[in-house]
Amino acid sequence: MSLEFFPLTIEELEEIIKGLKVRLEDDSFQEEWVKIHDELMFREQQLKDLTIQNETL
Repeated sequence: MSLEFFPLTIEELEEIIKGLKVRLEDDSFQEEWVKIHDELMFREQQLKDLTIQNETL
């Protein structure tokens, strides 16, 4: 989870989430699954928050 200078777009978040899900399915990333899962949960919450924010504008 890094700090971005500019907020990510919905499309960027969807791409990040897609990539994280692929890594979770790849056994070669087994040692990083907890970290990847945490990042996935964080990005999915960001996407949810951004979607809600865009709907209220």
